[in-house]
Amino acid sequence: RKFMNKSKALPNAEANIPSSDKGCERSDQDPGFIIVNKLRSIGSTEEYSFEERHHALITARKFIVYCVHLGDSKHEYSDFIIPLLPLSFESVNVTMDDSSEEGASAANRVLEAEVVKGYRYTLAEVSSSCVISYGLNADMTRVLGTVDKMSSNNNWQVRQAAIHFLRCFQGSHKFLFSPKQTESATNIVAELLSDERREVSSAAMAALTGILAATPLSSVSELVQKYVKIANKSKIKRKKKKDTSNQTESSSKTSGKEKERARQQQTSVFFLCASVLARPYDTPSYVPEALTAISKHSFEKNAPLAVRETVKMCCGEFKRTHMSDNWAVHRKQFTQEQLEDLEDVVSTPHYYA
Repeated sequence: RKFMNKSKALPNAEANIPSSDKGCERSDQDPGFIIVNKLRSIGSTEEYSFEERHHALITARKFIVYCVHLGDSKHEYSDFIIPLLPLSFESVNVTMDDSSEEGASAANRVLEAEVVKGYRYTLAEVSSSCVISYGLNADMTRVLGTVDKMSSNNNWQVRQAAIHFLRCFQGSHKFLFSPKQTESATNIVAELLSDERREVSSAAMAALTGILAATPLSSVSELVQKYVKIANKSKIKRKKKKDTSNQTESSSKTSGKEKERARQQQTSVFFLCASVLARPYDTPSYVPEALTAISKHSFEKNAPLAVRETVKMCCGEFKRTHMSDNWAVHRKQFTQEQLEDLEDVVSTPHYYA
């Protein structure tokens, strides 16, 4: 730990240098940088066997844990932890499944499971540690940049880990976020609302709920207006009978348009559901508009199963939190038409209907 506490043993003349300047004084020969660069190469190098690589990942995780709990936050977080975040995210990827044959021994499976579990716990620790609150605003931007990059990873488990990390990170630093950083976090999450994996899209909606809860109502209202328009345009439309002579030529175009429509539908509906769930104790003016927009997507002819289930869950949660003791106060925000649209979703069908 001598190299990690090097700044504490500096002479008085050098100890008075601002923290930002100290970081600039560090050279590539600094022991800390040498160790970090060596650890960063674990994920890309092929010189290790399966066991050696995973044991090296365990060592890297312990290094991160020591930096979080025992290090100097002004240096360790910026110089050591943030550069190792990509390695941490990529380490939660499970490479061995039931179809794996090479090296799929019980020992290797247990070793990989230990590494994945350990890095999930470490990412949770790093995301919820407020050691980044020492004043270097650029470090929060660096973290968001890393999460943004990991959110487009090909592996869904890495994307899910990035969303869970961002949810805790935003919650721990929301009062330190600048408006631009809040917008960046919102955009990262919104892009994953339409993810093909249900685990990722559900995690994204949960993270977005927390972000919107800490966002000013005026900003949320503007976003709701935007996504209401998208939701109204993205419902499934009935197919018209067309001449089949040119069907092969237009099939690819139709498929591309349908994928884009489905993506916009899921993104807009999930965003509006998150905006409703973010206000469990009051009813801002945009909530009735959001509920009316998503109620149109609760029917089989208008939306796929995943979207319909999310809409019913959101409306059911709104009924549980609002339509009880203080419903007389909340319903004043609704028009009669909006109440009817909400009732169509939350009401139980009659037995003889």
